[in-house]
Order: sequence, then C-alpha cells, then structure tokens
Amino acid sequence: DVLFDQAYPQLEGGVAGFIERYLESPSAVLVLHGPPGTGKTRLIRAILGAMSRRLGAQARVMVTSDACALAADEIFTRFLAGSADAFVVEDADHLLRPRADGNEHLHRFLTVADGVAHANGRKIIFSSNLPNIGDMDDALIRPGRCFARVRLRELTLDEAAQLWRELARGRERAAGIAARAGGRRALSLAEIYQAAQDAFLRRAP
Repeated sequence: DVLFDQAYPQLEGGVAGFIERYLESPSAVLVLHGPPGTGKTRLIRAILGAMSRRLGAQARVMVTSDACALAADEIFTRFLAGSADAFVVEDADHLLRPRADGNEHLHRFLTVADGVAHANGRKIIFSSNLPNIGDMDDALIRPGRCFARVRLRELTLDEAAQLWRELARGRERAAGIAARAGGRRALSLAEIYQAAQDAFLRRAP
C-alpha cells in the first residue's frame, strides 16, 4: 500500500522518514496502539515492505495473535534461535499490560527484546487496541529497548479532507468527506479508504 503522510499526522517527518529511522535504530521494539481502523496493520505492512527492500529479499516474519502460543516458551525460542527478521504480535493488549497487574508473559518478551536489540536489525512490533499509553509496562517501553510507542487515532475532518484530496486527486471534492462523517468530528482511516474505494469504483468506466 502507498501510505500518505496525511494518514499519519502523528508521525513527525512523515511515514517514510519514521520507518527509515526505526529500521536504522538499534532499538528493537515498536508499539502501535489505538482503536481499530486507524491504520496499524497498514503501517506494519509498510515497515515490513521497507525491510524487504533493504534486505534485497522478502523479509522473514513471524506473526501471531495467539495468546496460548505466547504463554509458552517455544515461540520465543524459535525467534531467538531462528532467522526471522521481525516478530509481529497483533492484538497484544494482554501482553503489554504492566506486570503489577498480573501479566505473567511480559518477561519473555523483555528477554527477547534485549536479545535481538543489536542483532542485525531484527525487530519486534506490537499492535494493540489499548487506548491509554499509561496502561503499558514501563520496562517494555523504556528508551533503548523501545524505539517508539505511537498512538494512532481517527482523523479530524480537516485532516480527513487533506487525505481525501490526495486520494481523490481531483476526482471528487474534498468537501464531500464531511458529509460522509454523518455529524461526527473524526473519521477512521478504514472509513476514509472505504469511502474512496466506493466513490472511485463508482466512477470507473
């Protein structure tokens, strides 16, 4: 997917710059959190695509959202001992909560993060629907271990209009996106892309 900077206004320096800095950083961990539909998966795909281009081959990626798998040691051992370039944990709400709240699994990831932090740019990406950055364990998101924790959100109507202009490229007025909000003050990326798809397919010959 082509990611427009207007879709991620919270990323200073734009999407490509953010991804480049992450891949260059010795810090292994990236945490993306926010409501569903705000672009977490799109951003992860873009990061893995950039990683593949840097490697000159398809990046090897381990992906899981299975809480049972994360409760055992096998998956962590496979990542540490294997050749995967990245480990993506989706829907990681349960894994990111503080250990003081009864999180018994985080210590495994802390070990993994330290083990790969300086190992040829291997990365660990968490995707979570946790709304509050304060709900995460401080040990995981400390500087040096964590490159960034990014809260993705819905776009304001002004931000949505800016993205709409990029997507539409003159095919439909940006003012039309406000009508699609139905009186709300913000729209998710998923809603904007779906609206664009509906509008442009309808106009296709």
